Amino acid sequence: PPPAGGGARGALEDLQKALRLEPQSAEIRRRVEEARLLEAAPQDLAREAAVAGAVASALGGAEGLYSDKADLNEGRLAETHLEQRQWVRSIDDWVEIREIAFLDEEAKNCVSVYMTLPGVQGIPPNKVCVWMQPTALEVRVIDLAGKNYVWIAQELWGQIDPAASSYKIRKDKLSLKLAKRASARSFDRWEKLRRI
Repeated sequence: PPPAGGGARGALEDLQKALRLEPQSAEIRRRVEEARLLEAAPQDLAREAAVAGAVASALGGAEGLYSDKADLNEGRLAETHLEQRQWVRSIDDWVEIREIAFLDEEAKNCVSVYMTLPGVQGIPPNKVCVWMQPTALEVRVIDLAGKNYVWIAQELWGQIDPAASSYKIRKDKLSLKLAKRASARSFDRWEKLRRI
């Protein structure tokens, strides 16, 4: 049957009744303690939210200290495709990165990619966004010499392991190491970077 009072409070009441019936049960005692913690959690969260709100307003009003500045990390921290698309739409005038070289390093089971971007080492790292997926790659560089750069592969030539892949900002270029998927055959050579 559902808890008497509903929610965490009802569960706690039901478990306390069960504990009165079986006071020796360690399992019921453990569940009563869990229910007590669950019931107290919303009150603790409400208190924390109130304190955080008061601190934020004291530091810079409801908007915070940096309300006039765009959050460039927003793009790097976007976790879903929808969040990425919304962030991309918030920035205008993208220019495609044209100078790209790549090397299929069979011995290392990876593909090295070099994107020429003069002066990229002089901008903050949070202005470089690289999103890797098993079959896709998207690179965005914000406000490099007054321009926003982009390179997109909707479908890479082969599959990669995003967790094992990486990128580095070097002098006048962005260097990417795309780790080939573990199940890729050693003789699968990349003829191009992208199919689409």
